[in-house]
Amino acid sequence: MQFSEMQLTGYASFASTEVLKLGSGINFFVGQNNTGKSALLRSLKPYFQESAHRNAAAFRAEQLAPSEQRVAIEFAPRELYSCWKKSGWDIAWEVEFPPEQYAAYVDEFFAKDKWTAAIQRREGKFSLVNPPYVGSGDRKIVRFRPTLKGAEFAGFDKRETDLSTVVAARWNEAVFFFDAQRYNLGRCDINSSGALLPNGANLPAVLMRMQGDRGDLFRALIGHMRDIFPTVRNLSVSGQNNSTILEILVWPVVEQKYRELATPLDESGTGLSQVLAILAVAMTMEDAVIVIDEVSSFLHPAAAKALVRILESHYGGHQYIISTHSPEVLSACAPSTVHLVTKADFSSSVIPIDVENIIDLRVVTSELGVSMTDVFASERIVWVEGPTEELAFPFIFEETRDDSSNERRQRAPQFTAVVATGDFTAKRTRTDLVFDIYDRLSRAASVLSGAATFAFDAEELTVVQMNDLTKRAKDRLLFLPRRMFECYLLHPAAIAAVLNAGLDDEPVSGEKVEAFLVAEGGAAKYKAAGEWNGDWKNEKWLEKVDAANLLSDLFNNLSETRLRFSKRVHSFGILKEILATDRVHVEGLTEFVKKLVALSREETS
Repeated sequence: MQFSEMQLTGYASFASTEVLKLGSGINFFVGQNNTGKSALLRSLKPYFQESAHRNAAAFRAEQLAPSEQRVAIEFAPRELYSCWKKSGWDIAWEVEFPPEQYAAYVDEFFAKDKWTAAIQRREGKFSLVNPPYVGSGDRKIVRFRPTLKGAEFAGFDKRETDLSTVVAARWNEAVFFFDAQRYNLGRCDINSSGALLPNGANLPAVLMRMQGDRGDLFRALIGHMRDIFPTVRNLSVSGQNNSTILEILVWPVVEQKYRELATPLDESGTGLSQVLAILAVAMTMEDAVIVIDEVSSFLHPAAAKALVRILESHYGGHQYIISTHSPEVLSACAPSTVHLVTKADFSSSVIPIDVENIIDLRVVTSELGVSMTDVFASERIVWVEGPTEELAFPFIFEETRDDSSNERRQRAPQFTAVVATGDFTAKRTRTDLVFDIYDRLSRAASVLSGAATFAFDAEELTVVQMNDLTKRAKDRLLFLPRRMFECYLLHPAAIAAVLNAGLDDEPVSGEKVEAFLVAEGGAAKYKAAGEWNGDWKNEKWLEKVDAANLLSDLFNNLSETRLRFSKRVHSFGILKEILATDRVHVEGLTEFVKKLVALSREETS
């Protein structure tokens, strides 16, 4: 399931909101404290609780209109059938077909690929506005029960239970809510359920089964925890003093020799238990909606960014709805939507933000009173060319780490763009860019604990200019072997896959992409005509070509101008396709990232 729209009326500080659009992947609600972000996210809990809107004109109970929520949720009907099957209820269905077609109609609905449910909620009332019942003729209320073969006719008498009951049950099992409160999730009964409960109360039992039955997954969980929390080196789950109580232990060292060296999770920081529960949902559930309120309230900024990066890069099949007053978290991923929540007097407003528009982003930073020093608290920082590299390089590092070496034990550096999001297309001299970096570093000096490392594109720089910049960076600067990041993305099959994901009609083939590269690769405007020999795999051409402009023209041409190339969105998408299908194609880029990480770990002289 996935929320696609929501609207609130008379709820908490919201007199009324516009219809808020939500997307797959990560959705952010940002704003100052006490603007209504938490209330907005709470409204998505399975039980909608009355919270009437008050203002100077209406504040007594008898004056207040009931709170109401309207949402649109996209379902795969098969997930609803699975939920119905687990419950075993008989449900009522309104039909007008002859009796022999009743069950066939219901089965046809559950066989669909997608269905969007329109839902209205008030406290104690859950209404399905668009039930998938048939037309305008004579209708009957028919009762069905689920079987392994499909819906089975169970009688004509009406029952209170219908499809809306199944939808509500799926909401209840698929939506997980995490707020900033401290929870004692470190202990539970050994016989607790193996599927994580919405409140996370059985977390030890879930991790115990993961540790015993899915060892690789448990080791991956430990790796994620190490990346997010530098003080966490290992985890274990065991019985507490030979009782029926399970307990999660946090180890400050990799070796688990003496239990006394470990700290119970309930005695550790609040963020550890929250992150463990969030990761447990992301790693073990399917098609979940994970709602995280004020992620920066229980996590250090660097830890919050690391968590968001891991959720996006490894567990992108879920929908995430996250609120924060710390906009630095936005730079850790490519969000689907960003909404700014503001409040004036008694009423809150929600403003959709165009994440590609720097003017709108400046509105966000002004509203939140951002200080850039807040983000520079990582142990090691690698400054990269722009937001595309900031997103891609940690993903490459995560995907290509060698589990057989000590790489898995080492925490990843923080990759940070050298200029504000959106400014990477601005035409500025290399000197101005470097001055900007040093200015930001000097303002962050009070909290920056490690030496900075830099990674730039070569672009039009001469060898003399590159040597000069390397010297100014105290030899902590590497230049990408090719002109730019996009030079590694010229892979026809991967480009075609990303193009097709953004188009609704006839798909573009990898052969068409390859034909475009062959036909246009030698054009002078792509700045590598001298190296062009008709082969798009030619390494000398790949080193020099202006691949970003080439990809931009390719997208416009093959999509007939319907899909514009976005460096931040499409470059990352192409990279993910290549890493999933043809890692050899980006071996040079992978080695470059590894060299950067190694350089960031070197001590300064």
